[in-house]
Amino acid sequence: MAQTKILIVDDDVDISEIIHTYLTKYDFSCQQAYDAAQALRLAREYCPDLLILDVQLPGASGIDVCRQLRQETDAPILFLSCLGEEQDKISGLEAGGDDYIAKPFSLGELLARVKAALRRSGLPETATAVRKHILSFPGLTIDLVNSQAVVDETIIDLPPMEFQLLSRLARNPGWTYSNEQLFSLVWGSESIDTRTVAVHINRLRKKLEQNAAKREYILTVWGKGYKFNDQL
Repeated sequence: MAQTKILIVDDDVDISEIIHTYLTKYDFSCQQAYDAAQALRLAREYCPDLLILDVQLPGASGIDVCRQLRQETDAPILFLSCLGEEQDKISGLEAGGDDYIAKPFSLGELLARVKAALRRSGLPETATAVRKHILSFPGLTIDLVNSQAVVDETIIDLPPMEFQLLSRLARNPGWTYSNEQLFSLVWGSESIDTRTVAVHINRLRKKLEQNAAKREYILTVWGKGYKFNDQL
């Protein structure tokens, strides 16, 4: 069985080597890049199943690299950064990142995040497979290509905005989005209407949970916003 391929992109050679050594112990196949140009070249040649991408790189930012790669691949991208501010995390996720880990971090946490990202992408944790544009959760499958959601084997009717809300939340389980962030990301407007977000969330919940054996997919984080349930 072929190994899952990970591309580690960090200009700090010591950190890169530590990550490489640790992940290879868990049967991952790892390549390393140390600047933006090398990252883009290896991503195209190596075709990794997942990328670990530092935000601050020589040549261009990791954010710019992510934006470019998102036009070519849907492999999960995990950002690493010493920048821990909320806006930096939001920028990484908006660029197409799947997760954001602030330095310093534990290797155990990194491994857990890698495995979680691979599970969400539909890829086995220890073997390469044909990449699917599918997010899978208990009782729920989200097809990102065909803009389709299936609950307990039943296709549910989701208008475009409801599907965009669902896919945005489901790509980053556990990440809390404010009403303002969701409105900006989904409706693409600077003029915020938080009532619109609440109405669409309520409609989405009813459709997802009417036949879902009491599962709660979208959770309210009181005083902050909404998140996709990462404890399913």
